[in-house]
Amino acid sequence: MRMQFDVRLVCAAFLVATTLSACGAESPGGDGLTLESREAELSCQVTQQCTNTTVSCGSASGVCTSGVDNGGWVECDGTRTYCPSVTACTCQPERRVVAGYGVHPRCAGAYLSASRDARENAAAQCPRGVCNAVEERGECFATPEEANADVTLTFSCMGPPNCQ
Repeated sequence: MRMQFDVRLVCAAFLVATTLSACGAESPGGDGLTLESREAELSCQVTQQCTNTTVSCGSASGVCTSGVDNGGWVECDGTRTYCPSVTACTCQPERRVVAGYGVHPRCAGAYLSASRDARENAAAQCPRGVCNAVEERGECFATPEEANADVTLTFSCMGPPNCQ
């Protein structure tokens, strides 16, 4: 009895065996099919030498970078850590503008709430602090139930980013 082989079937079996072998699986003739995890190959670790110390971080997703600008830094998964610095913080020349909004039963309270909101917005842009802040009140729109006010805050940030 002569056996006939379908060439397509033989090629498909070869491709499956080759692919499994390349992915770290046992050969088809082994005890069972076991695929290995390759997650460790995706992780990363990055270190930056600073003046007096080092900073480092790691990531399970494999997204790590570093740089030397602003005194040096490392970044993993979008979170940047700067080298500690002995650089004193100074008021940076760039001016920024944010708005704040407030609601209160009276205009005075609405302005106070708007001022707080504007300063929180400014602080979110300046991790080292705000300087030379100038607040300008907008209109207060009052109804018998509530007052709505807005405030514009023009400011500079303390910097550079790694200052102390």
